Amino acid sequence: MTRHLHEVPGPMPGALGRAQMLLGFATQPLNFVGKRFRRYGDMYFVTHAPGLLVLRHPDHLYEVLVEKAADFSKQHTAFEQLGRVLGNGLLNSDGDVWRRHRRMIQPAFQRARLVEYAAEMRAEAERLADELAPPRSVEMSDAMMGLTLDIVCRTLFSHDSSADRDDVNRAMSAFQDSIARPDVLPSWMPSPSRKALHNAVGTLDAIMFRMIRERKSEIATGAEPRTDLLARLLAAVDEEGDGQGLTETEVRDQLVTLFLAGHETTSQALTWTWFLLAQHPEVESALHQELSRELGGRAPDYEDLQRLTFTEQVLEESMRLYPPVYMVARRAERDTTVGDVQVSAGTELALWIYWAHRDPRWFALPDAFRPERFAPQAKAKIRRGAYVPFGAGPRACIGKVFAMIEAKIILATLAQRFRARVAPGQKVQALPRITLTPRHGMRMLLQ
Repeated sequence: MTRHLHEVPGPMPGALGRAQMLLGFATQPLNFVGKRFRRYGDMYFVTHAPGLLVLRHPDHLYEVLVEKAADFSKQHTAFEQLGRVLGNGLLNSDGDVWRRHRRMIQPAFQRARLVEYAAEMRAEAERLADELAPPRSVEMSDAMMGLTLDIVCRTLFSHDSSADRDDVNRAMSAFQDSIARPDVLPSWMPSPSRKALHNAVGTLDAIMFRMIRERKSEIATGAEPRTDLLARLLAAVDEEGDGQGLTETEVRDQLVTLFLAGHETTSQALTWTWFLLAQHPEVESALHQELSRELGGRAPDYEDLQRLTFTEQVLEESMRLYPPVYMVARRAERDTTVGDVQVSAGTELALWIYWAHRDPRWFALPDAFRPERFAPQAKAKIRRGAYVPFGAGPRACIGKVFAMIEAKIILATLAQRFRARVAPGQKVQALPRITLTPRHGMRMLLQ
């Protein structure tokens, strides 16, 4: 027996209900959504046009992301702001465009390339470890952001990002702010936030097009060809499709997507990992024991990573509690069903990964930091759809393996050099923006 959307419980309709939603998201967004799930159950329906179905149950997430992925697209209101920055990149494109771009980018993430990337990841992590020689105070979220930015630029684009780091950080901050604050003004009305976003896009465009044109000039001089992602994008031909290459704008869109998504998510995962280790010295001690036993004080090579099993479990449990991608948005492209509910074409969906990860039905003591949940036997018992920090199905993150290699190398390298403790007076609160960020930063003391 199926239900219609209007039979799904949810908040009051109309202007008052919309005002309550905007206020809730402006103050305590995670708690606001959590309270609604506790009140209405595993799904609730918000009637404001075009209608929003909000989900947290693993079966519903798996159905939307995997089993019925073809019924849903990323043409969602939440992606409108993303589109202004990312253009038609891999993250927010759909259909044939997405399939074409995915085919052309996928070779950059094959195993042989990942082995090469690992060496550069290690070198960058060692450089930062030397720079952060304790004792000292550090804004950990900024340190991780800078490191992952350097890594993605060097590995994928053979680009030294040091001169661009401040500009990128300012642009990313403006981008994050534009997502965090709903834009309710008429489209014709200027505002400081819109101006900041416009300037941020201009900054990123200048960096991306400079990289593209410098590389094209390098190719024109007959220099030895590179094998990084930028070179592949410039040379790529869609042999399975139209036989054409990518335009300069298409290359720019892919570069911006991988430039931002490729470092922002990993940096947030690492920042939350340092915070959790600081709160749980017994876990930190177990991590150090593994690193001492397997590495003996040296930074890891690619071949070492498969032995760093507890290190991986620490990162996986950190991403369960603080998934950088805390929510996934979709839109129904045709009439379909989710669970026992008939979903009409045009309905938007919000899949709350954060609340699926913290549900006591799937994870005992869900707010506790327990890396042993991801030991092989325990991990095999996790309900499908209950743990999806990288998404699932055909639209799962193309850089998942890259990100895990990067995070393991960084954590293993730095954790052998220092312990991090939250600085006195530092407030810690998770804020959902583009990714799940620490609202007040993460000032830490290195010992």
